[in-house]
Amino acid sequence: MSQELSVGMPVVAQSVPQSSKSGGSAIGEKLAADMIVFKSVADELRAKSCQSEKFEDRCHWVQQVAAELFGVAPTWTAFYRETLGVDGVAHRIFAQAEDYRNYEDSECHLKVLEMLTVLRSKDLTDCDPTETQRMITVRIPKSLHDRICEEANELNVSVNKLAITRLLQRVDLAMLPSSGQKRRGRKPGALYRKAAACEPVAGQAEPTVTIG
Repeated sequence: MSQELSVGMPVVAQSVPQSSKSGGSAIGEKLAADMIVFKSVADELRAKSCQSEKFEDRCHWVQQVAAELFGVAPTWTAFYRETLGVDGVAHRIFAQAEDYRNYEDSECHLKVLEMLTVLRSKDLTDCDPTETQRMITVRIPKSLHDRICEEANELNVSVNKLAITRLLQRVDLAMLPSSGQKRRGRKPGALYRKAAACEPVAGQAEPTVTIG
């Protein structure tokens, strides 16, 4: 039997005092202004390119771009999107899967992850008005489910935050089970990319992970 764990509480409509509404409006306006600055810096950096073919130089290029973005990132998701996301600088510089995996072994990649962790640790809003929320559903045995919950409790973090932290780490291929059976489950592909491209722009909270 699988155990179901839903991470992320639904938003419940409640009456909000006028002062809270004013505060929320101010925060929203500041976030919007910060996002404009961030996008401007990101666009400027995207217009530049690494002129060296050396692996070490390309690694340092990614780290330098990340450092520039780190100083103006209003949310950790915005920083991730422009650095390690599918269209981020790391994947643009290391377009081949093998090259990217080699980059993940570098000290420069670790530095970028450290920047990401700092942003996730700050009291920044999780809401990013330029990115929508997705959900991952994983079926796991009860014993693993219990251990994840216990570990989150030991670390004093939510299961959602713990799961995202794990997902951000490099996958050790030696620990990835191999199987001769036909692949089962969802297969991200053309339909997924098409749906993502048509996704309406909306502000959402930190991505929700459902483990079941």
